[in-house]
Amino acid sequence: MTAIPLLAVDGLAMRFGAQHLFNGLDFTAGPGAVALVGPNGTGKSTLLTLLAGITTPQAGTIRIAGHALTQAPREAKQRLAYVPDESVAYDFMTGAQFLGMVDALRGTRDLAHAAPLIAGLGLTAHMGKRFAAMSLGTRKKFMLAAGLMGDAPVVLMDEPTNGIDAAAKAWLAELIRQQGASRLLLFSTHDNELIEATGARLLHLG
Repeated sequence: MTAIPLLAVDGLAMRFGAQHLFNGLDFTAGPGAVALVGPNGTGKSTLLTLLAGITTPQAGTIRIAGHALTQAPREAKQRLAYVPDESVAYDFMTGAQFLGMVDALRGTRDLAHAAPLIAGLGLTAHMGKRFAAMSLGTRKKFMLAAGLMGDAPVVLMDEPTNGIDAAAKAWLAELIRQQGASRLLLFSTHDNELIEATGARLLHLG
């Protein structure tokens, strides 16, 4: 019996005006690290928003652990997490409030078990700080913590090492390498060191 892929893309098409970003894009992925690579402007970030169900493709289907994003969005989105390149938190929120909000929206108790993740990313001392007072790198690490806490089998990350310090980057690479045994971690990147450290297979665009 063939296992259901964690991510299956069939005939995906998306264009903006006369520019075709994808036309008949097909791929499947199971557990492991996958690096989405290609020149700027080839649609890496757009593809991630399509896979996360934030943007709707003009053609094609996306299945998360067997659930179609268009036909069964609730079931599909319960099985994925998305880390954007930029912070989506309100400036007045503290780090703890943001992670608590994410936990509440998911209806889980993931935050109760996230202490090792928070410590590993160097966020323990920043939990009470408001986003308005955080550096861009700290904001990015909170986005990573929100996406990685919990047990979603598919984690999508847009440029996960952008702006973060070397220690957090090394810790994240090791986490991706370890968690690839049981979940799919698909990330866009220009960071060849991250690709090498995680042993990610490459998915080329453009």
